[in-house]
Amino acid sequence: MVLRAAAGTRAALARRPRLLAWIGGALLGAGFVAVLLFLMNQPRGWPFHWDAYRAVRAQPADAVARGRTGVLVVALLQPATFETAFTENFLDKLLEVAVPWPINRLAARDRGVALIDPARPDATAPFEPGELMAFDGRTVDWDGIPFVEKYRRGLVDWVPPSKTTAGDIGTFLYRGRHGGVSDLAQRAMLKARALYYARLPGGYLPQRDHTLAMIAAARTELAQHPAVVDTAVYDAFAPLSRERALEALLEQGLDTLVIASALPIHSAFEEYRGAWPRVKRQVDRWAARTGKPAPRLLFAPQMADLAAYADFWAAHLARVAPPPPAPEAVATLVITLHGLPVAQRRRDPWVGNSDRAVDRLRGPLEAAMRAKGWRRLRTVVAQEAFADAAEDPADRLRSVREAFEAAAGRGDALAIAVPVEFLAENTDTLFLHSFLMFEGLEGYPRFQGPPADVDWREPLVRRFRLGRTEVIFTGTPGGDQQAAAGAVLAAAVKRVLPRASGPAG
Repeated sequence: MVLRAAAGTRAALARRPRLLAWIGGALLGAGFVAVLLFLMNQPRGWPFHWDAYRAVRAQPADAVARGRTGVLVVALLQPATFETAFTENFLDKLLEVAVPWPINRLAARDRGVALIDPARPDATAPFEPGELMAFDGRTVDWDGIPFVEKYRRGLVDWVPPSKTTAGDIGTFLYRGRHGGVSDLAQRAMLKARALYYARLPGGYLPQRDHTLAMIAAARTELAQHPAVVDTAVYDAFAPLSRERALEALLEQGLDTLVIASALPIHSAFEEYRGAWPRVKRQVDRWAARTGKPAPRLLFAPQMADLAAYADFWAAHLARVAPPPPAPEAVATLVITLHGLPVAQRRRDPWVGNSDRAVDRLRGPLEAAMRAKGWRRLRTVVAQEAFADAAEDPADRLRSVREAFEAAAGRGDALAIAVPVEFLAENTDTLFLHSFLMFEGLEGYPRFQGPPADVDWREPLVRRFRLGRTEVIFTGTPGGDQQAAAGAVLAAAVKRVLPRASGPAG
C-alpha cells in the first residue's frame, strides 16, 4: 500500500510540470487572442491596417495638392424610395465597423424569415396580426401559404423589441426556412419599408437628391479650378457604383486625390474606419493592377471647421426662429448633434471634431437669435440619439428631449433646436430622432411622417408645445439651400488646392 502510494505521488509529481506547462500555454494563448481582439476592434485602425485617422493627423496644415488633381466626395446616400440593398449594405457596414469581432458574426445570423404586420408596423407588444409581410413585400411564402396562416398554425413567433435599442419595434419570425440575410438586416428592412417609407408622401425621401444637389453645386465650382481634373461621388452604401466612380477618376491620370466628406463632422465610424480605408485599398489595388503610380492622398477638412458652415446655419436659423413674444422672454437654443454611444465616445475622434464644430457654431447662432430680438438666451448642446433611457441608462449624456424639458421647467418662452450635423432630411431626422425628441408631446403621433403637402424645397419645421414653452425643431435647410451648402463643401476642398494660377499640369 505504501509503495503504491509512493508510486502515485511520483507519477503526480511527474505530471505536474506538464500540467503547469499546459496552463501556462493556455493563458498565453488566451492573452494573445485578447490582444488580437483588442487590436482588431480599435476605431482608428490597427497596426496591420492603414490608419486613416493617423494619416489625417500627419497631414501638414499647409498641405497642397500637386499636379492633376481629382476630388472624391464620400457620401452616405439613402435611396429616394425603399430599397432592400441599401439596408443590407448599411447593416454590413455597421457590423464591420461598430460591432466588435466576433460578436458581429454572431449578430449576422439568419434564423428565419422576419415578418411584420404592415397595418401595425410600430407595435411593441404581442397581438394577433391580420397580415404578415416579409422584407421583400411578399405576404405569401414560396410554398403558396400566406405567412399569417403559418402564424395561425403556430409556426411563427413574436419577437419583442430590444430593451437596449431606442425606438425598436416588435416583429414576427418564421423559422421554417432561412430569410436570405441576417435577422438584424431583415428587421431593419421591415422597419424602413413598413414604417418609414410607408409614411413618406409618395414614398419619397429627399436625402439622396438633396445630397447629390449639394455635391453637384460643389463640383461646378471646383471645375473652375485649373488643377481639378474631375470630381466624383463615392457612395459609401453602394459597393459597385462607388468602385466604378473611383476607378473612373483614377483612370484620368491623377497626381493627387483629394478625399472629402459630404458629412460636416468626421468620425471613425463613417470616415476614418469606414469609407476612407476602403478608398485607400482600392487605390492600392488599382496601382498594383495597372502598374501606374498611385496618386498622393490628401484630406479636405471637415465642413464644420469652416466659418462659412457656421454662417450657413446662422442664416437657416434666422429664417426659422420667431421673434420673442415679449422683450424679456427667455429662449433656449439647442445645438443638436446626431450623437455617439457612451461606450464609443472615449475612442472616436468624432467627440473632439464635434466639440470644435460647436465652438465655431455657437457664436453665429447666438447672434442670429439676438438679431431676432432674443436678449435673454441660453445655449446648450444635446444629442438627438444615444442619450435616451434605453441607450444611456446612467444619464451621462444630455438628450434633446431633456433640453426641451429643462426649458419648459424653467418656463422659457422658446426652446429651438438646430440639427447642425444634418444637411438633408433622412430617416433619422424624420422618424427615429423625431420619436426620441417628440414622443408624448401634444400633436405628435408615434413615428409621425411629414404632411401630405410637404414642400421639400423648404425646411420641414416642426412646432409643438411643452407646458408654456414653444418647442421648435428647425429641420434641415431644404432643397433650395443645397447650392449654398455646396459652396461650403467646395470651400473645404479648396483648403488643400493650390491658388488658381494656370492650367492643370
